[in-house]
Amino acid sequence: MRTECAECAPGGGAKSLCLVLIVYGAAAGGCGGDPADLTPVRLRHEPPIGQMTAEQLRALSLDCEKYPPKDSMRGRYDGRYCEDAIAAWGDSPLQMITLPSTSAR
Repeated sequence: MRTECAECAPGGGAKSLCLVLIVYGAAAGGCGGDPADLTPVRLRHEPPIGQMTAEQLRALSLDCEKYPPKDSMRGRYDGRYCEDAIAAWGDSPLQMITLPSTSAR
């Protein structure tokens, strides 16, 4: 005696519907992981770090720091590329701004 799809009607169309629901249910259950856990097809490692502006380095290093190092990647980025970007941002000169002086007398 078959026990699969016991709640589905014995008709041919209902069996196909039941099978489709089982397949989609299994697929949806397996796709609920963290996007950072999925291995990207191609890890990003461009543009060259030496050609980036200070603002681009800052943005890249902040983006890289969102992801913990995992194998040889950080999120969608190549791990070594991120480490180099973080180091370059750390070594870059401080961005100083001048504030208008106010006389508080």
